[in-house]
Amino acid sequence: QDPETISLAAFAAPASAAVVRCDPAGRMSAEFAQAGHYELQRASGRTQEFDIASLPAAQELAGPWELRFPPHWGAPDRITLETLVSWSHHPDPGVKFFSGLATYRKTFDLSESPAGSAGRRVYLDLGNVQVMARVTLNGRDLGVLWKPPYRLDITRAARRGSNTLEMAVANLWPNRMIGDEELPEDSQRNPNGTLKEWPAWVQAGKPSPTGRYTFTTWNLWKKDDPPVDSGLLGPVTLHWTQTARVRH
Repeated sequence: QDPETISLAAFAAPASAAVVRCDPAGRMSAEFAQAGHYELQRASGRTQEFDIASLPAAQELAGPWELRFPPHWGAPDRITLETLVSWSHHPDPGVKFFSGLATYRKTFDLSESPAGSAGRRVYLDLGNVQVMARVTLNGRDLGVLWKPPYRLDITRAARRGSNTLEMAVANLWPNRMIGDEELPEDSQRNPNGTLKEWPAWVQAGKPSPTGRYTFTTWNLWKKDDPPVDSGLLGPVTLHWTQTARVRH
């Protein structure tokens, strides 16, 4: 585990209800995900108690979601998803076999401003992401999430009232290559899928004459291979916490 993080259990609460953190300067703080009474005991025997009042309940950001795709890659310009689903399960082949970067957009409301309450924080949890996501909230770039947990602190970017959330999600190449196998071959191949010779259209820098979107020197995918899960699968949720200073 992170050597700067200590798990702290609440009375009759899950062990993940609170954590204690120490920054590089040696300042310690406790962060609580549930209301309740907590007691921190040091190795010296000294104790510190915390009473955390009620926190807002976790909020799921349900559909609809707007999903926009880049041009010239076989997918529609944009679609609306009532519920989050893997692109590989979508009925439109352009979505099912899409590989690249597509952007989700949604607005949601907050009844209070996180910045308006001392020590209050709010986190965005994306749930299951296949495979990476760049998160922007109210025009502020919050960075890239590339591994679980797909969760980040949005306190400084969130505001009371309407908020605009955008997530640019990238998946892997197999889906587009599997989709291309539905189209006629555009190069000479050996039985194992390796290239016999460079096609003239590649050497000339032209697009595939058969409409394929990808080209590889070794075809590892077949048209009957199942496409892999892709995109934002969720659930997308907001979680509130309360922080407090730990005395030295």
